[in-house]
Amino acid sequence: MPAFPPSHGVPGLPPEAPSAPDSPERLARLARRVGDLDRLLTRVELSPDPDLCLAGLERYLDGAGALPAEPDLLDALVLLCGTSRMLPALLARTPHLLRRTARSRWLTRARPEADLRLLVARAAERLDPEDVAGLHRLLRRVRAREVIRIALRDQRRARVKEVTEELSSLAAACLDAAIRFHDRRLRARHGPPAGLASRELGTGFCAVAMGKLGARELNFSSDIDLLYVYDRDGQTEGDRSLNHFAYYAKLAELVTESLAKPTEDGFVFRVDLNLRPDGQNGPIVNSVRAAELYYQSFGRTWERAALVKARPAAGDLSVGAEFLRQLEPFVWRRSLDLSVLEEIQAMKARIDARAGAEARDDLKLGRGGIREAEFFVTALQLLHGGRDESRALRERAVLPALDRLLFAGVVPARDRDELSDAYLFLRRAEHRIQMLDGAQLHRLPPPSERRGLARSMGYPTTGEFDAALARHRERTLRLFGSLLGAARDDAPLDPDLTLLADGDVEPARRAEVATRRGFLDADRVIAALDLMARRATPFSRLGDPHQAAGLLADALGTPDPDQAISHLGDFAAALRYPEPYFQLMRENRRVSRLLLSLFGTSDFLSKRFVRNPELFDLLVGREQVVLDKPRAAMAAELAERLLPGGADLHPDELLELRLGAVRRYKDQEILRIAMHDIAGTIDLPAVSRQLSDLAEVCLEACLELAEGEARARGTLPEGRLCVIGMGKLGGRELGYHSDLDLIFVYPGEAEAVHERYARLAQRFLSFLQVPLREGRLYQIDTRLRPSGNQGALVIGVEGFVRYHVGDALPGGEARGESRGPVRSQLWERQALLRARHVAGDRALFEELERRAIVPAVYAPRGDRAAMAAEVRRMRERMESELSLEADRGRNPKTGHGGLVDVEFAAQFLQLAHGYDHPAIRTGSTPDALRRLRAAGLLAELPFEALFGGYAFLRRVELRLRIVHDYSVDHLPPPGPALDQLARRLGYGGPEAAARFLAEYERITDAVRRAFDEVVG
Repeated sequence: MPAFPPSHGVPGLPPEAPSAPDSPERLARLARRVGDLDRLLTRVELSPDPDLCLAGLERYLDGAGALPAEPDLLDALVLLCGTSRMLPALLARTPHLLRRTARSRWLTRARPEADLRLLVARAAERLDPEDVAGLHRLLRRVRAREVIRIALRDQRRARVKEVTEELSSLAAACLDAAIRFHDRRLRARHGPPAGLASRELGTGFCAVAMGKLGARELNFSSDIDLLYVYDRDGQTEGDRSLNHFAYYAKLAELVTESLAKPTEDGFVFRVDLNLRPDGQNGPIVNSVRAAELYYQSFGRTWERAALVKARPAAGDLSVGAEFLRQLEPFVWRRSLDLSVLEEIQAMKARIDARAGAEARDDLKLGRGGIREAEFFVTALQLLHGGRDESRALRERAVLPALDRLLFAGVVPARDRDELSDAYLFLRRAEHRIQMLDGAQLHRLPPPSERRGLARSMGYPTTGEFDAALARHRERTLRLFGSLLGAARDDAPLDPDLTLLADGDVEPARRAEVATRRGFLDADRVIAALDLMARRATPFSRLGDPHQAAGLLADALGTPDPDQAISHLGDFAAALRYPEPYFQLMRENRRVSRLLLSLFGTSDFLSKRFVRNPELFDLLVGREQVVLDKPRAAMAAELAERLLPGGADLHPDELLELRLGAVRRYKDQEILRIAMHDIAGTIDLPAVSRQLSDLAEVCLEACLELAEGEARARGTLPEGRLCVIGMGKLGGRELGYHSDLDLIFVYPGEAEAVHERYARLAQRFLSFLQVPLREGRLYQIDTRLRPSGNQGALVIGVEGFVRYHVGDALPGGEARGESRGPVRSQLWERQALLRARHVAGDRALFEELERRAIVPAVYAPRGDRAAMAAEVRRMRERMESELSLEADRGRNPKTGHGGLVDVEFAAQFLQLAHGYDHPAIRTGSTPDALRRLRAAGLLAELPFEALFGGYAFLRRVELRLRIVHDYSVDHLPPPGPALDQLARRLGYGGPEAAARFLAEYERITDAVRRAFDEVVG
């Protein structure tokens, strides 16, 4: 979510006085109707279009009778009036909407679609089944309210993605309510469709969203492209029975009318059904089977391209999902078909021909416009997305699809950045144009009338806006024009890069070329090229100059070209026989691009490649397609790699071989998870869960290896060690560079076996931490054990119980009148909230949980104020001593409003209320927040701040750490590194870093306020 400016003004714009010929008259009329014209005029001059603003204020006054007195409402009104004629007209008819939208809790954050669906559905359910006019009024009034709210968010710099998704959610919610309302009417008349009498309304019928609605990219005045399908043929079960086709055709007509019919309240959305099978000549609705037969027999390339964005939107989503599943072979061809690119370019040529010269000022259809950006992405998706290993490319929205093309090696990073910036610019400008009158326009206003558009986009003058527009359109045009070459992996010989790759060229000239073409450290780059020149690579004397130039070009398209070439050199040096690898890269340019993109994006991933060149197979193998691998599958795969064998090897050699295999497996899985993470194909919970599962699997394997060694030496204790995960491992929230916080407990308390368990634990730790060729497996932290660094590495179960609950009986009951001393402190009980079995004896952990963990953590709390004071003291100490924000910049973990604020707030509430509310007992921070809200222990606003803040800060933390091969606790200072981080977090445009920092400040401030409210 973006950070909004404190007032209605567009940040950075100077004030501008109204200049239209009729403005003096308007000002005179306003002076007679408002109390303080100067105060109002100050606001008007900061609006995007002061003349338009004056006209809108007059219109609002005509309807409302007076301007709002409250400054925040007046700011919102001025902002809306200064960007639109449509919005003041809506507000003039319903003035109460100004207060309702400007003070909505959904103004500073996106409204979830589920919330809006529920709101509209409940209102529609209260209507009489025959009150069609009432449904029409309801839907149009919901639209008016939501459009004003979303427009205000858009003007206050909400991200384009949020605006388009909220408009799409509005359309889906209205569509779903209409389907259920009219299905209720039709069932009453004709009976339910066969077999659906006991099923909920809307079952069996789905409105499949196409186009911008399918991609969740709606504009303010977009049509919604729909395709209606129903499950199967049959008869309804009423007295006036209809066949299913007639029933669902009537339902489709009624739903379409409810959204598209103009009434005195306007319409909800225009509906376009031309993308259905056979277009205007086809039936309004099709069964899933009929639609499948049509596409198999008559489907054309443009229909394949349209179906890329198809999404079940309303009604029975399972029917829509089955429809799309049946069409997968039609849309996603397994074989490479370059003709699809030629057909898409021909489609664009036909659009250009129909549009003629008038398309020059059309943001959508003109050269370098939105349609060319969309076609570029869709064409490459169709070309490369058919194979199973490329399913991740099947993404509906343009920018996420572009990210996935980047990380599939199809599109270079620089092209991705330029096209995403251009697309965002064009879409925001399109919003501004459509917001003006609510018309479905894409055409720029004449230059003489473009001032308001320029200012609403953040440009003080029309000339600056026009220059920015020209740059973005030129980049889009270039990329679309290169579509065929990019897809065919053509790598034209670049004279500059050929010189740079040639070791016989004098160093000064190579350095000049490197610097001029975009490398920052010419010496580092040339050293890496010379290193590769000594091996069988394209950079050697007998190498392929075309491939060498292509590799340099791919590197220049990455976020860090110097790092990309440096790691490529290290990779080549690590290979015993590099020639086959470079041969594969020559034959498959997308593998080459993917490798260079990873080298230029993530030092973290690059060093794993260099250490384990066999991971290269993961780039081209089918293994990459596994998005979310279960723990059991990881355990089985690792066990297979550690099968008994190596009888001819010395035990120490065999052990080292197996420890290396564990490390290689971990590196492979880290790479798989990280690649899907940076490509956006898995979400944050899936990343943390899989990293935690991977750690558990590796821990269990290493413990078994340590036990096997002890068994062979005759020193294995009788019972198994219990390994307890704490911290992020315990909460299943592990990151890429997280240490593993572990505690070791053994059964009983006999002093005679303590030493054996201690040696076993020490050997186990050495297996995890010893550096091998493949690196260290994990860094282990055992300071959370009883008595910390002063305590023994391992502890018996009885000693663990005494430490945390004192001299207590099993279950925590006191012996006699006294419980005995409890040695653990509050921070240790806080840490125990996340205690979880991760390896070894599970039954022993369950005993510990029953006897020590639950009694210690979830005991009745008498003095909660004292506990709150102690939690706050610990938090303040961490911030002052660990965050180092004053010296090193913002710290997303321990700094102001950081992750520790979220964790401490949740843990305080769990400690305070866990005795009375067992449902809140969990080691996961986001899960704890959800449970606390459900139990009524955490109010909605602090919940949203903490829950949303946690997701945002964790994403920042993971992105920071995936770029580097070490833990990074602070945001980079302003510069290229911060720009790169902002882009990888989804911020585009020339002010990506500034917008990211503004959002960071807003979110961390909200988190700190929520922490203060919770902890007190």
